[in-house]
Amino acid sequence: MVDRGLPTDPWNTVRRLMPLLSLFSVIAVLFGTVGLSSAGARASHRAIAASRTHRITHGKAKHAKKLHKPAHRRRPVRRAAPVRSFAPARPAMIATGAGAPLRFGVYPWAGVGTVNQADPAVADDPAKALAAVEALKGGRSLTMHIYGQYTGVDPHEADALVSDATWWSANGLRVEMVLRYRPARPDLDAGYVPWVQSVATRLAALPGLLALQIGNEPNNTQSAAAGDGAYPGVVSAIAHGIPAARGALVAAGRPDVKVGFNWAAGSSPCTTEPIWSQLRAAGGQAFTAAAGWVGIDVYPGTWSAPSQSTTPTASLINATVTDSLRCVRTRHMVAAGLSSAATITVAETGYPTDPARSEATQAAVLKDTIASVESVRRTYGVTDLRWFCLRDANTASGQLENGYGLLRDDYSAKPAFSAYQQIIAAEGA
Repeated sequence: MVDRGLPTDPWNTVRRLMPLLSLFSVIAVLFGTVGLSSAGARASHRAIAASRTHRITHGKAKHAKKLHKPAHRRRPVRRAAPVRSFAPARPAMIATGAGAPLRFGVYPWAGVGTVNQADPAVADDPAKALAAVEALKGGRSLTMHIYGQYTGVDPHEADALVSDATWWSANGLRVEMVLRYRPARPDLDAGYVPWVQSVATRLAALPGLLALQIGNEPNNTQSAAAGDGAYPGVVSAIAHGIPAARGALVAAGRPDVKVGFNWAAGSSPCTTEPIWSQLRAAGGQAFTAAAGWVGIDVYPGTWSAPSQSTTPTASLINATVTDSLRCVRTRHMVAAGLSSAATITVAETGYPTDPARSEATQAAVLKDTIASVESVRRTYGVTDLRWFCLRDANTASGQLENGYGLLRDDYSAKPAFSAYQQIIAAEGA
């Protein structure tokens, strides 16, 4: 071994250096404390920064539409007293997936239920609907937002909705299925959750299945043909249906499929309705852990602000959309006990054409609505948007509630079709 001049007792050197090492340790702690305090102050200062405040003109809180099979109709959401919008601090965390491109979708059928008397819908042509969806999709993905229902008296309801979903999935489209709660009698409400479990298991076999929505607009209480809020027991049905569906999907090997519920924004989207805390109380931790997303139905210029008599300018649309998304994230989802990991889907948005609403205006509203969502989606965790709907129910009727389509009832395109097609191509997932 080579002698490098080391002392025969190295521990003597260590003992001589101990006082000096202790002094250095004290100095390091003092400097570390000062550095942490400065960093914390900077973080607190950033958190206090206020976000933009909007004032919106509140319109009628009602909307109507109908399913392809079975019918789905929306009617007025009970109006809350108008309130001034507010701008709370931004959420501390952005929801998972919000940084990816938006996943766009559409309700692919034409039938629109009506609040007022309207002419019957022109029958759908599935082959033309598929061709239109393929053209809309282009090289991107596209989600079909479709509806099924539970009444407890029709044994074919599950088969019908699974068949609809299977057809779209087999044609290469993603599927987001709404499982409505509409028991024909109060004693049939207990059958909903087992029905949801069974349907979720069957749908799990579809490669195109993206998400399940449990119930539809539980805060819409005005009509049994519209929101599920008109049916007693809807809160319990959703609160227990969500973990039941999630459990069935996981058991079937589809943990990738997220389960959620939706809410109609109405004319006063920042008024926290009791239903949010009721869902939390009814479902407990099982509900909050299983709910992966919340849908918001917002229709600027018709059933959401501004009112139908007001031209939906870009600034008014932006105020409605951003206020609605902000309050869903920072107030309502908090009241429901949902974390920032739960995402937001714009589950329904649209604008109709009729003699008072031009096709050019529809295209402009579509562009402005999507631009408004894009401007805040990373802040509030918005991952998806569905346009309602693909085709007019009855163009010649000239009735507002028959004219929501991107296409006329003969499947010829309105300007909004091309506008949505271009947005999907440029910005879609």
